[in-house]
Order: sequence, then C-alpha cells, then structure tokens
Amino acid sequence: MLSLKTASLWPLPARLACATLVGTLVTALLHLAWLDGLLAAVQAGQGEEARVRAAYLSAQARAQQLPHWRAQQRQAGAELALLEQQLPDQQAMALLLTQINAAGQSRGLQFSLFKPGAAQPQAPYVALPIAIQLRGGYHAMGALLADLARLPRIVTVHELALSLGKDRLLTLDAVLHAYRLPEAGERAAQAALLNKTGAPAAAAAWRPLAAVAPHPYAAAALADPFHALPPTPESGQRGGVAGPDARRVREALESVALPAISMVGSVQQDGRLNALLLAGQRVYRVAVGQYLGQDHGVVTDITEQAVHYRELLREADGPWRERRGSLALQVAGASAKASLPEAAP
Repeated sequence: MLSLKTASLWPLPARLACATLVGTLVTALLHLAWLDGLLAAVQAGQGEEARVRAAYLSAQARAQQLPHWRAQQRQAGAELALLEQQLPDQQAMALLLTQINAAGQSRGLQFSLFKPGAAQPQAPYVALPIAIQLRGGYHAMGALLADLARLPRIVTVHELALSLGKDRLLTLDAVLHAYRLPEAGERAAQAALLNKTGAPAAAAAWRPLAAVAPHPYAAAALADPFHALPPTPESGQRGGVAGPDARRVREALESVALPAISMVGSVQQDGRLNALLLAGQRVYRVAVGQYLGQDHGVVTDITEQAVHYRELLREADGPWRERRGSLALQVAGASAKASLPEAAP
C-alpha cells in the first residue's frame, strides 16, 4: 500500500501520476480564479455598454430635435431684435421724453413735476426713472396711460398714486421708467457686475413672445370715482387747450413754414412708417411725434398718402387753440400743399 511518507520510494509511474494530478488541481484552481475576474470584467463591460447605449440614444433624440431648436433660436433672435428696436439709444431718449411730455399736454393735463433721474443699468438695458406729478381730470389721466402704451418705445408706470386735495383737485404721482440701449461704457460696467455676482441662473424654457396690443381707454363714459373738480387752466389758456412746452428743444423743420414743406414719399424703419418731407433742397425723414411748421405743429399720424399734424395757435392773450391738417403725398407733375387746416372748437 502506498504511503505519502514513502512517496520518494514509489514506483516511477505512481509518482508521475500523482504529479500530474497535483498539477491538474492547481491549474483548475487558477483557472477558476481567472474566470471569476473575467466574469466580473464582462459584467462591468456590459454595464458600460448599457450606459453608453443610453447616452447614444439620448444624444440621437436630441440631434433629431436640432432643426426644431434652430428654428426656435432664429425666432427668439428675431423677437429679441424686435424688442431691441423699441429701445432707443441715448441720443433718441430726448425725443422720447418730449413725446411723453406732449402726450400729457395733449390730454389737457398740467405737469407739476417732470424730473428724469439717474440712469439705472440693468443688463441688458438701461432704465431711466422719471418722476412725474400731474393735475387734471381722472379720465384724462387714464387716457394718458393708454397713450403711453402706444408710444413706439417701451415705457412702464411704477409707484402710481392718486390723491384728492382739499381743493378737490386730483393729483397723480408716479415714476415712469423709460428704457434704452446701454452705451459702450455701460456695457463694460454691466459685464463687470455680472462677473462679480457670478454666473446667471439657468434660463427658463423658451416660449414664443406673446402678442402685445395696447388697449384704448374705454372708461371715459363712467363717472369720476373721485368727483374731482376740473383744474383751473393757466393764464392765457382759459377755454382752450394746454399750451406748448416752452422748454422743448426746437427741431429743424420748425423754422420752415408749412406751405414750404411737401411730402415726397415714405419709408419703413424699425417696423414703423416714416415720412420723407422736402423743405428747400433737403429731404427730411420724419416720424410720429416730431415737430414741423412754425405753429408748434406735431406729427400725429403717417400713412403712405399723407402726413397728419396738429398745431397750437393763440391770438394775442387769448386761449390756445388746436388746429389739425395734413400734407398730402406730392404727385409727379403736381405741386403738393397742406390741406386746409381745421381749428378745433
């Protein structure tokens, strides 16, 4: 009988058989250990394959939406450009302030305060607060707010307050915000402020810009809830309309008499129709709200066929009167002239 203690004395075939058996067992154990590692690597590879496949399918789905996103990007860019067109530059801001002042006076309101404040940079625009105080009728104030919504530029109303004084006169206090594009130096300041405050918050999902249509003031037939007395017109304005703003900077066409001005065409700019007016040897481009003629004429409407305007006239120390007229488009071979103005009663 074979014994491990006498293994060295075993016959050669027995020793070879034992060595072969031991080698086989060792090889089997090593193979099993290698298989375990290989199976773990296979499982990890399968998990990575599933992750990569999911990422690929997600990227493929996003790639299929790329044309839609590009169309949205173009639409958003067009809407942004349209909104930026409503923001004047610093030079055009003076005209906007004049239009706001003229809108109040055209409603017969008396400005007790019209004070532009310091510009407030608010990326990507600059807000200009204007403190105003008006005295006048309740419905005239409501109509003025509707007029502000119809201005070609963006103007918002803040801190609005109505008060009825002991003299039973109605006063409106408010802060208007007019918006303009930033200048080069202001853009640098806005960029520095953005870097200081950190990255902006993630933008909300884009939605198409809703159509904004100004609403006319439709409550003029209702009773004044304050039952205020009408303001006493200033000296020289009794029985008439509000006089012109003496502080306003005169424009080029105000030195030319209306009969010497003719309409020769029109042109679209920033989505609005501008008139081309010939005075002397020069053609002027005129928009609604600009002035012309020697009687405080202001352009109220422009069509492809005519320019409509409103003038303010006064005889001696009498009240100011309103007169409306138009300049018809000059026809080739015919002389253009202003239509017969009609004075307001």
